Amino acid sequence: MTLFTCPNCHGALSHPSPTECLCSSCDVRFPNRAGGMDLRPSATDENKNAQADIYDGMLGELSDYRHPHNLTLLHQRRLLEALPLAQSAAVLEIGGHRSGVLPFLEHIRNIQGYGVDISSEWVAEQNRLSKIRGRGTEWVQGDAERLPFSANSLDAVVSFDVFEHLTDMQKAAEECFRALKPRGTLLCHMPIQDVGGSLDGLQRRFDGDGWRSRQASVGHFHERMPTGKEATEMFTHIGFELTHHERFNVWFQPFHDHKWLTWLGQKRHKGKTTHERSSSHQSTLPTGKGASRFQKAYAKVALPVARALSAPDRLGVKLGIGGSASWTLRKP
Repeated sequence: MTLFTCPNCHGALSHPSPTECLCSSCDVRFPNRAGGMDLRPSATDENKNAQADIYDGMLGELSDYRHPHNLTLLHQRRLLEALPLAQSAAVLEIGGHRSGVLPFLEHIRNIQGYGVDISSEWVAEQNRLSKIRGRGTEWVQGDAERLPFSANSLDAVVSFDVFEHLTDMQKAAEECFRALKPRGTLLCHMPIQDVGGSLDGLQRRFDGDGWRSRQASVGHFHERMPTGKEATEMFTHIGFELTHHERFNVWFQPFHDHKWLTWLGQKRHKGKTTHERSSSHQSTLPTGKGASRFQKAYAKVALPVARALSAPDRLGVKLGIGGSASWTLRKP
């Protein structure tokens, strides 16, 4: 049974027609668009529209945590495996761009999944793939700052690389706290502002304009992000208990994941005809089949080597260096 409620008053939703749902309390109607319900509150802003536009045009295969081909997925998989989830727990993911979080948790914990994303394209794709899996996970177009869930209804909320895109990060964190059950968990990973000493810090210092341009192309604006300390203080001020905090994106890992693998992908497609490139592009659209043969081979053969080479990053983590950070937080 769905847990979605009206984002304005959290009243129950009914479905008077196939094309819309209706709030039983405030009588606001929400359209049921192709691919999923639109449960966004009426108010929006320029940043939300810009972020949706960026990610509407960035389709691609979902991350496969069962066959992680980069160090970021390995790190995130470890965090997901450590979540204290019972079978059939209600888990919300905020932001679904290329995310394989809910399919992975379906596999290892048999969760009941829910998803909220600002991008209509990704809501449609995630719902299409969910139907293929047949596990009942449902996505809606919605706003993290006005979650369409009643209080104390979720066992966990997962947000990987989403909070930095939000207009009001604190409001979204407060919404997560409200919607979580007592003892529920928020797992959050995001880039932060204090990147000094990391590879991001070096790029910002020696290639400032180019680095900022690349960051902006994926909706990252570091001047609006908190430092790691500020984010921790925000979460704990809201009422969360911090159970785990770790810096990430230090030196070798971002080089491997964002430089080496990008270059390798370009080399694989170099020299292809226009038709071949078009066919290759089509093959990267979500299919629900998981990692490609190349990714599986890379995960088995090359990633253990990359993991060994990333050993110096552990020193950076201990020194508090990193372009991003992870938090595991519990509602008392």
